[in-house]
Amino acid sequence: MRSKILVILTPLLMTALTAITFLALSAPLKWWGLGLGIGSLLLYALLYLSTVKPLTVARRGLDLIRAQDFNNRLVKVGEPGADKIVKLFNDLMEKLSNERLRLREQDNFLRLVIDASPVGIIMLNLEEKITMANRALFKIAEIPESDDLDGQHLSDVNLPIVNSLAKLKPGENAIIRLDGSRLYRGYHLWFLQEGFKRHFYMIESLTEEVRMAEKDAYEKVIRMISHEVNNTMGSVQSVLEILSEEMADDEQMSETIDSCIDRCRQMCGFIGAFAEIARIPEPVLTPVNIDEELQKMLPFFKLMVPEDVELIFNVDTNAHLAEKERKIIRADISLLQQVMVNIVKNATESFNDQKVAEVSNLCKIISIETAKDSNGVTLTISNNGTPISEEAARHIFTPFFSTKRSGRGLGLTLVSDVLRRHACTFSLRTLPDSLTRFRIHFPNP
Repeated sequence: MRSKILVILTPLLMTALTAITFLALSAPLKWWGLGLGIGSLLLYALLYLSTVKPLTVARRGLDLIRAQDFNNRLVKVGEPGADKIVKLFNDLMEKLSNERLRLREQDNFLRLVIDASPVGIIMLNLEEKITMANRALFKIAEIPESDDLDGQHLSDVNLPIVNSLAKLKPGENAIIRLDGSRLYRGYHLWFLQEGFKRHFYMIESLTEEVRMAEKDAYEKVIRMISHEVNNTMGSVQSVLEILSEEMADDEQMSETIDSCIDRCRQMCGFIGAFAEIARIPEPVLTPVNIDEELQKMLPFFKLMVPEDVELIFNVDTNAHLAEKERKIIRADISLLQQVMVNIVKNATESFNDQKVAEVSNLCKIISIETAKDSNGVTLTISNNGTPISEEAARHIFTPFFSTKRSGRGLGLTLVSDVLRRHACTFSLRTLPDSLTRFRIHFPNP
């Protein structure tokens, strides 16, 4: 501002001095004074063009850089040296503008890649607040798409999978198991930005590949054991049957042989039960009304449930047909029936625990509910029997894992395999209200 004032005042003062000199001096000297004044103005004009104007242009360029305005350019001033600086400056601004555009395009591309990635990603800023969470993270953590995580700390997001990620130290990765049916690997990583560490978290699903590896392994073991045991038991049973005929006169020996034959049959049946899980057929999916199908199965469920257990189903048989038709899913009914039988059987057995039996005033309830939303239909089977411990919940769908002394660990393995073939998501957990819920979500047909 001060320079601009000087640039304006200097020629005005010089003009004023020239006029005063012209008026004050005697006639012969007036013209000399006028000539000197005009010469001084010409010299000032040359000085302005060669020095002051380039400096003004340079100052304007600095203002553009300070404001990070890379779209405007400087105008040449007509002085060769200054015009070279102007050209250099304009070339620099052009490169800076192109670089900014490139970085923006690169950043947009990176955001699109992150958002489309099947791996869940959470980005934090320097204050360790969430700046970005992609769609895979929302899906894995079961966060409604309407929720906004931006600006929150990880501790503010009260979700099991996010809480597990928050426990990881920088550079650490760990296996995260949820509900026994879902397996993930979480990572806590960081990168440098402007000399500071920016942290981010990644979580990838291992459920399917681990499940397939487990399935291949136990199917091979089951086939091998089934083949060897059935062949051996078949030969032993044949020999025992021949021996039983020959020893028919010896009552005691005949009873012993018959007991051995019966044991052989039970052993074959036991191994056959294991082999069944390796022979689950591919589902033939057809559109069905889940409420109507469950209504048909209700009498059979009531036969399974003891008299002191109340079975509740939320279907309103008087509901309007159009309302009932809303809960349409694609399912293989025969396989779905097998799933429901296993789930209701487990719910019934949850009341066999000694501690539950000792509570005389306990109202034993098994509830079956269906609900429709924009993403599909959710089937929930809940009971107030023995809660599932956190340790058991992590392994509940693992093959051959069972919390029962006589359990084989096959029922829920079969259930999980069938539900996955129906493209369902599911969970089994005991919530703080002490109700154990088996939730199954069927996608829209």
